[in-house]
Amino acid sequence: MMKPLQQVAAGLLVVLSILVFDGCGSGSGGGGGGIGGLAGGIGGTGVTSGTLSGFGSVFVNGIEFETDGASRTVNDVTDISNGSDDDRVLGIGMVVTIIGTVNDDGLTGTADSIEYDNEIDGPVAAAPVEDPDGNSKTLDIFNVTVVVDRNTTVFVTTDYDSLVQNDVLEVSGYFDANGKLLATRVEKKGVLDLGVSEVEIKGEVSGFNGIDTFMLGGITVTFDGATEFEDLPGTVRDGQFVEVKGTLVTTISMSANRIELEEDGFGDDVDRISIEGIVTDFDGISNFKVAGQRVDASDATFEPAALAATIADGDRVETGGSIINGILEAEEVEQRGGDVRVSAVVDSTNNVAGTVTLQVVPGQTITVTSSSQTQIEDKLNEEEPFGISGIAAGDFLNVEGFVDGNGNFIATQIEREEPDDIVLRGPADVPPTGGGTVAGTLSILGVEIATDDATDFEDASEEDIDGTNFFLQVKDGDLVEYTDYNEDGQPADGIADEVEFED
Repeated sequence: MMKPLQQVAAGLLVVLSILVFDGCGSGSGGGGGGIGGLAGGIGGTGVTSGTLSGFGSVFVNGIEFETDGASRTVNDVTDISNGSDDDRVLGIGMVVTIIGTVNDDGLTGTADSIEYDNEIDGPVAAAPVEDPDGNSKTLDIFNVTVVVDRNTTVFVTTDYDSLVQNDVLEVSGYFDANGKLLATRVEKKGVLDLGVSEVEIKGEVSGFNGIDTFMLGGITVTFDGATEFEDLPGTVRDGQFVEVKGTLVTTISMSANRIELEEDGFGDDVDRISIEGIVTDFDGISNFKVAGQRVDASDATFEPAALAATIADGDRVETGGSIINGILEAEEVEQRGGDVRVSAVVDSTNNVAGTVTLQVVPGQTITVTSSSQTQIEDKLNEEEPFGISGIAAGDFLNVEGFVDGNGNFIATQIEREEPDDIVLRGPADVPPTGGGTVAGTLSILGVEIATDDATDFEDASEEDIDGTNFFLQVKDGDLVEYTDYNEDGQPADGIADEVEFED
């Protein structure tokens, strides 16, 4: 099996998601689209890889693929889709790869094959550690740090609050600049049972004894005559990148049922390619990596334009062009994700304009603009396709995105889910008073934030401070997050329960 560009994290090979297009278009509804400038609105046969965001067909990157007769391979098990049973074997949040034809409209297509392979499958080594923000946790699986998010990770047969040590989890997602796996989907497969639990890891072979034992990161792997080999001559050698499936014998050793060679890279020359991933090894816009691929974006168009000046390690972007002599000569770089976030109740929608207005504070709203690259998901009904037209007043949304050069809030991700805390994160607008600020006065994206004696304040180090020191420190443009607790579904009162600096 051909594998995408890779990086090594904590001794294990970790496979990042890629997007590859051969003249594919972009679209909206059910998920985010590819880079429109690269596609040019021209359909064609190619490869589309990204997060699965809806069914009723299959939605990936804003394209609705008809799947009747398509080959489906899920964790190396292959069957044929009948066009209506994809939700039985696939799931929302999986990073999948589709080979097929995209129509000229850039919104629809026909899949010839769909493939999903998890990034890691194994037991949680120790109790998950929750970050101070209360919205994310880190956990360790085979020396890989996995980050789950309360709002953006899809959980199956478990949930954010239920994760514990020895849960055996199958994880799909993206790796960041530090080798952390940012989970888009987590499925609990069971509880650790040595000698029984089936696991899967990917890594570089080392310490091979020439007979039947080698190391994969910190895991000892043994094999025998019953082990199935794929693209290998019945054995391995040091330096090979492989995927191993088997049974966990101890917490640091496994018996392999199947060992598969994972081929590396795309080659030195590729006519048309688009990659979504995390920026690493940044050394200026003419020299950085996305999903392990070296990129030269010195002649690229950036969206938003300000990204050209702010792009850095850890940013999630989509970039594409042609690979020439091993370097992706980027034509366009688009921000995916973003620093701005709002979680609130829908006040109104405008399907024609593609906008949603959210009430953040009683009497104050924020308008969110979607685009062809906006990923739209419905966590209340994951089996149905979902777009802006499906959002209604009273729905609760989590939105992430960025502010463009005209001050518009552009959404990169919209999710509908059960009501939760009201959250607004964005650049602060602070009225000056000579050497300081007006204590208690703060706006975020034009929304006036009220505080009182009960408001908790945190500095950039997530340490508690009092309101006086907070307002002495905060400056125009600082990234600040406001939270109004919405416990037990009760309406928020518009007075901040928490205000904190964000990195």
